[in-house]
This record gives sequence, C-alpha cells and structure tokens, in this order.
Amino acid sequence: MSIGEALVVVDMGRKPLYVARKGRAGLNRLPVFLLASFLAALIALLPACGKKGPPFLTESKLSLRVDQLKAEWENGRVLLKGYVRGEDKIISSVTGCRVYHAWYTMDNSPCEGCPIEMTGFEEIKEKVVSGDRFSCEIPGVEKKGIHFFEVRLMGKNGALGPPSDKTKLMIDD
Repeated sequence: MSIGEALVVVDMGRKPLYVARKGRAGLNRLPVFLLASFLAALIALLPACGKKGPPFLTESKLSLRVDQLKAEWENGRVLLKGYVRGEDKIISSVTGCRVYHAWYTMDNSPCEGCPIEMTGFEEIKEKVVSGDRFSCEIPGVEKKGIHFFEVRLMGKNGALGPPSDKTKLMIDD
C-alpha cells in the first residue's frame, strides 16, 4: 500500500466487518458468505428431512379378540377360557396366543380400578381356538396370591390381536 492510499473502515452501526481500500466498493462479504453457506446447507439437507420409518416391515395386525376371559386353577395349572370376537372371523389364521401375567401377594393386591402392570408373557404356539371358543392351559402357576391374566391372539407372521380384558384369579391353597 502506498502512502497516498488510506484504509477506510466500513461501519454499519456495529463492529466493523470489512476493511476496504479507499476508492473500492467495500462490499461486506462476510454476511454474503454466511447466507450462501446457509442456503447450500439447506439445499443439501432438504431431501433428508422428514420422519423416517423403521428399517423393517410393520407388524401385521389381527382383529380377533378374546372376550369374557375367565381363569380356573387346578393342580398347579391355570385354564383360561373365553370367546373369540372380531371383524374377520378367520379362525384358521390363529396360530396361538400370548398370555400376559401379573402376580401379587394377598396383602399387597392392587385396588379396584388401579392399573395393573403385566410383568411378563408366555407364548403358546398351539391350537387355542375351536369354533368361537378360546381355551389355553398354563402349567406351573403354583404361587399363592392374586394372579391377573390378559390374552392376545397370535396370527401368521407374528400378527397380534387386541388385548382381552384382564381376568383375576385368587389362589389361597
């Protein structure tokens, strides 16, 4: 820079962003660069936006449901019985059931209307439906106390039907 040239600071009411030589246009290039970078990033990311689906096929559904579920206890096993209801009465598509279970001691039972947390389930992969009737045997239930059961019918390809109402069984022997 020669002695005759002076530096001019471009001031737009804030911290100076660009120092230009006298006689030049003195464009403020930093905001232009930031705007261009933002637009480039936006264009690059735009096709990647949106909710992504799971990397697997969604679970197929079965509309068959067990109604009027009842539980009976005999010699260390529970027999669950009920009726099958649903829109598609394709009984042949039922491949088994999933039985959810919760157990409480007699002195620690949940209040009426309180939510019951089903702590585990067992899959029964055998014929559980005959006509419009459901029946299923669960061996090994010998703990004294209050047991709750809930059933979901299983169909082909892992399809699950809606949950039945919960049924309560008291074992005090």
